[in-house]
Amino acid sequence: MKNSKLIFGRQAVIEAVEASKTISKVFIQRGLNKSSAERLISTLENSKVPYSYVPIQKLNKLTPHNHQGVVAHLSEISFHSLEDLVETHQNNGLFVLLDGITDTRNIGAIIRSAAATKASAVVIPTSGSAQITGETIKTSAGGVFQVPICRVSHLKDALYLLQSYDIQSIVADEKAEQSLFDFDLTSSIAIVMGSEDKGVSQGVRRLCSHTAKLPILGNMNSYNVSVAAGMFLYETMRQRLKS
Repeated sequence: MKNSKLIFGRQAVIEAVEASKTISKVFIQRGLNKSSAERLISTLENSKVPYSYVPIQKLNKLTPHNHQGVVAHLSEISFHSLEDLVETHQNNGLFVLLDGITDTRNIGAIIRSAAATKASAVVIPTSGSAQITGETIKTSAGGVFQVPICRVSHLKDALYLLQSYDIQSIVADEKAEQSLFDFDLTSSIAIVMGSEDKGVSQGVRRLCSHTAKLPILGNMNSYNVSVAAGMFLYETMRQRLKS
């Protein structure tokens, strides 16, 4: 991440995670001895910190120091507890869940719309989705500093939590039978957006309360995911301002 701080070395990264430092991502040398990395991996997974395996050449480019096969980016933003936010906004919450969106600019644009419409949180899984990068921050026009960003191991975890608070969820799907405009969005709601090529995964979709489509008049199959998210967010805001 541009302009982010690097920490390196197995013990240094473990201590940073255990000290609740906000880490955006950890790079681990491909082929690193399993026993030497076992505690590190366990610590990362327990704290829901995303990591990936990379060639040693990438790590050497990131830092000339003795990195021991591990380099981490300290995040420029702070991540929030979804459970705390749900408790705070259980009566009027507006949560945006992103499933498998891998374009950092789309995520940034969605966060920008979420900030503009005063969403309660944007939720991003730690795997299978792009993370917050310098490009995301730029595209969000500073929105990442205005709307809470939450990371979860899987969106299913977020949906189970929302269900426990009786918060319904609605999947954006151009094949849905009902239009978004048919729904009452004035109560707490979670909007679930999927990637443009695959949509929302079946496992996540099965846990959601509703599906809704946006009207399309022209000869197009769908909207860009960030545009669609903006329209869902705007309609929610419009209904709440009117009520």
